[in-house]
Amino acid sequence: MAERDSTATARDWRAAVLADVIRRPAVAGAPNRLGWPGYDGRPALWWGTGPVEGVDAVVAVWDFAVNGGSFGEADAGAFADAAGAAVAGRLPLVSLVRSGGTRLQEGVAGLVGLARVSLALAEVAAAGLPHVAVSDQPTTGGMWVTVGSRADLRCAVLGATVGFAGPRVVAAVTGEAPPAGASHTAAAAHAAGLVDAAVAPAAVASWLRRALDAVAVPARVLPAARAPDRPARTDADGDRAGIADNSRADASRADASRADASRAGSGPAPARGGWEQVLAARTGQRRHAGDILDGLFPAGVDLTGPDRTVRARVGRLAGTPVTDGEHSADGELSAGGEPGAGGLGPRAVGVALAVERGGAPGPAGYRLLVRAAGLASRLGLPLVTLVDTPGAECGPAAEAGGIAAEIGAAMAEVLGCASPTLSVIVGEGGSGGALAACCTDVVLMSPDSYVTALSPEGTATTLRISVEQAADTAGLRPSDLVSLGFADGVLTPRDTGPPGLAHRVTEVLTELTMRDSDVRLRQRRAKWSTGLGGFL
Repeated sequence: MAERDSTATARDWRAAVLADVIRRPAVAGAPNRLGWPGYDGRPALWWGTGPVEGVDAVVAVWDFAVNGGSFGEADAGAFADAAGAAVAGRLPLVSLVRSGGTRLQEGVAGLVGLARVSLALAEVAAAGLPHVAVSDQPTTGGMWVTVGSRADLRCAVLGATVGFAGPRVVAAVTGEAPPAGASHTAAAAHAAGLVDAAVAPAAVASWLRRALDAVAVPARVLPAARAPDRPARTDADGDRAGIADNSRADASRADASRADASRAGSGPAPARGGWEQVLAARTGQRRHAGDILDGLFPAGVDLTGPDRTVRARVGRLAGTPVTDGEHSADGELSAGGEPGAGGLGPRAVGVALAVERGGAPGPAGYRLLVRAAGLASRLGLPLVTLVDTPGAECGPAAEAGGIAAEIGAAMAEVLGCASPTLSVIVGEGGSGGALAACCTDVVLMSPDSYVTALSPEGTATTLRISVEQAADTAGLRPSDLVSLGFADGVLTPRDTGPPGLAHRVTEVLTELTMRDSDVRLRQRRAKWSTGLGGFL
């Protein structure tokens, strides 16, 4: 059980957040099974329903004034009730944690409450509902294990003790206290990729607003009637014709772009050789995938992992102008674009792999891709991947960390995502490390991108040819990849700018969402399970 926090009143930001939440009656206290002298079995957790920053939700709140927020039998029952209410009402579950962990006066009777939490959260997940958690001072032990560290979106409050074993426990068990500030803090948890944001107390409400706006309305991918000129197709070949329609639309856009360029006096871009294409991807003037991610999701919230070569965001795509001006988050440490800049459109999950050109994701980067794709699938949100990597990390540390298995797991998660999926090859697309993020319903190429089975340098070494020859014969250019059937279209220069790309992404996702979901998933399986059918 944790000590009482003397600063609780000064730092308690929760009053305003919970102002309109209707508190449900408290459950009965836990029995004194171990005969602990003077034991107070009152639950430290209460729950209620109501708007949280304008979004209807079920809220589970830990009261540090009751036994240091420690979690026992009665608390587990209350949490299970809260999760059940979230499922019954189709509402997000918000956990506001201030707990030292398991209630030790209950022994194993309190410990098994952690299993009840896990099962309750599994039901929330199975219902396709989001769980958002804020870890405040303190969040340790079982509450960090089962709630704070496992939520779909995770925030920690700056100044809070956050970790598995509290610092005093570490000192008691190991004989040495952890270095001050190096671990067991909100900032350290964020630096390690264990929470998605670390914010000042005054900024928690803003983070909650953006987080709940990002995931509060579970969008279901439902069968929808096609437009009269797009008849439903049921066989695999017919299914893929829908994607071919996208390619023809992209070709029309390219023709229009070339006409625009000609009218402007610049003429069409000259055809490149394979090696020239690689150099354009590596050194040409273009935006980093991380910058593109921020532009696509200007008011989103980040999903964070320890490998910062990969970033993910969930929120609304840019589109509708922001007018409320309520998306600032002073004091926030999380990475990302300026909240509120741009606009708000349909919700989606985005992943940049890698954030900057030349980035080689490691095992943890692919685990973040798994998390993002899994969240998109469970909540019914479209998944957008931005690919710009020469390949995955390949050194000894990556091998020891299981890079191969993590790439495979990410590829399987993307392939199995129930939601519409779109990948945009921004620049480099090297080997399986890139393929894991682009086994999607639709693959679009930027004009300065390429995809290859192995880097030209690796291919040259393996085949004992020049690097230039390796690139020129690899069929790696966007036009080659469309001809081969790997890519479904090439973006025009007009589509690569911030407004144009957001519009194009929304357009593609809207078309995919309108397809019958079974047909769309069969299309994806047909494309990625039967091999490519094109030739150069």
